[in-house]
Amino acid sequence: MPRVRTTKALAQRIDLNYFKRPIPMRRARFWLCALIPLAGLLWAGTHLAAGDYRPYSSGPLSKGHVLLTKDCVTCHAQDKPAFFVRTSDKACMACHDGPIHQAGQKFEPNCGSCHLEHRGGVRLISTSNESCSQCHASLQTKTGSTNYVHTINSLNTDHPDMAVFRNNRKDPSSIKFNHYVHMKKNLLGPKNLAVQMVCADCHRAPATKAAWPYGSTEAVSAAGVAPAPAQVIKADLYAPDPARALMTLPKFTESCSACHLLQFDKNIPEQAPHDKPEVVHAFVVKKLEAYIAAHPAELREGSEDVQRLPGRPVAGGRTLTAAQWVVEHTKQAELLLWGKTCRQCHAITITENEPLPKVAAANYTLHWFPQARFDHDAHRGFACASCHEKALTSKDTAEILLPRLDTCKTCHAPGANHAESRCFECHAYHDWSKRKEITPTFVPSVLRANLPQSSNPGQ
Repeated sequence: MPRVRTTKALAQRIDLNYFKRPIPMRRARFWLCALIPLAGLLWAGTHLAAGDYRPYSSGPLSKGHVLLTKDCVTCHAQDKPAFFVRTSDKACMACHDGPIHQAGQKFEPNCGSCHLEHRGGVRLISTSNESCSQCHASLQTKTGSTNYVHTINSLNTDHPDMAVFRNNRKDPSSIKFNHYVHMKKNLLGPKNLAVQMVCADCHRAPATKAAWPYGSTEAVSAAGVAPAPAQVIKADLYAPDPARALMTLPKFTESCSACHLLQFDKNIPEQAPHDKPEVVHAFVVKKLEAYIAAHPAELREGSEDVQRLPGRPVAGGRTLTAAQWVVEHTKQAELLLWGKTCRQCHAITITENEPLPKVAAANYTLHWFPQARFDHDAHRGFACASCHEKALTSKDTAEILLPRLDTCKTCHAPGANHAESRCFECHAYHDWSKRKEITPTFVPSVLRANLPQSSNPGQ
């Protein structure tokens, strides 16, 4: 007869008090749950008692502040004991007191709202667009008016084009220059040889060491000596080099003198200096006086040497004094210089009653973006014409050949395959040239023990 097994019979075999009796697995789980948190509290308390606040840090400091890792109270200063203490602006300005953005600004953000710490080895200057747009999305000033665009959120949404392209602005320089002529093929260069000019022949950063291909060693300065080579500024190996950020202004002696000669007399090989009219005049007179003193026979002029005027009979010749000879030849030389040679590039005004002409100031624009910064060295891998596309074809001196903002946004845009496009890339909040000098008082903890007790500030 088969055995009958019912559920009730099976249930009677289960010990209903099993959970009341300790077993090794349950005992181990209990002690682990109790000891692990206790060990964590003990570890944290040990660091707290030793003055090491790293376990409570929100994250590693930036490279600029990494030395403060063990000196939390330097930034997180507090008047009353508290566990959570935010950094105050006073603590930041104790080391670097930067000026405000604009005198008319209505709102000045806290240092920590833009420069977020405890994010590791990032640059604190890399602020978010929201830090800037909290004001510039709806710009207001104390006076109620502003010279800047009122609404800007980001570069790729509603940023206007550069100010230099607004209101049909022209280059204010008085220098006459035709880029198209100088960039043509087979251009006649020094020694009547065909050349092909490139942008770097005239436009270079101050720290560039290469020789100028169209500079002349025969060009002289105001003192009558060859110009000194440009001083090369030593670059910082670990920081952007300011001597390579912007291009220098083209100089006649470096970029033009080998082709555009300033010779003023066929008998004098020296060229006139590229200088003010009074300096040029003094140089010409000096050279002519030296020449006639060495060639006195030329004071006697034959009939073929005398300038003939229409309707006037030709005289048999004349004898001049040295002073007369210098005066007449100076007039001829300066007629060539002022009326033709210098006028090719400069705006010259000749007044009948004035002994010397007036040359308009070059009026170069040194910095086209006064409210922004640009580093040519960071873009050195790109061809000049890829951004300055009109430089090869421009014939108008007054045309501004800078790239438009759309050209910049081709590379600077959001996304993994584009360059950085946040506001800080071109703009800065603080004008550090107007910084407020501070009296340094901080001593790093690693050096604090080496100081005498009387000079140890403790912070």
